Amino acid sequence: MEMNVWTPALTGMQGMGGVRTLAQRVSRDPARARWEAQPWKRQLQDPGEYENPVARDALVKALLAEGHTVDAEVARFAGTAEDRVCISIAQVVRFADTLALRMALARTDDQVLQLAHLRRNAEELAERMIDWANAGRM
Repeated sequence: MEMNVWTPALTGMQGMGGVRTLAQRVSRDPARARWEAQPWKRQLQDPGEYENPVARDALVKALLAEGHTVDAEVARFAGTAEDRVCISIAQVVRFADTLALRMALARTDDQVLQLAHLRRNAEELAERMIDWANAGRM
């Protein structure tokens, strides 16, 4: 399943607000702010790990080796609109966030259920990646 989600940050609107560094962009990431506002979500000990890219193939292999097949499947395509080779926690969090928006636009109950299931799996992947980052495994 390919999911195309338009975001201004990925198209030509970057230049409209002036030049921003990666740290400034990450601190203003609304998906990150929503994630961190939920106290029951796992949080990073080192906020710098939020945008740290890891090889997508290596992450998928590590997840499969530990028996996390659903997480590996989500890792194969979450955030591919931003980067097909690497994946970061931020990409997965943004992917889960866009799924919430797509749920609001869904036309059938079946679509809502599929998107809700995928969103839950993406959030679980983000939490596993946060656990691994906190343990120094990423």
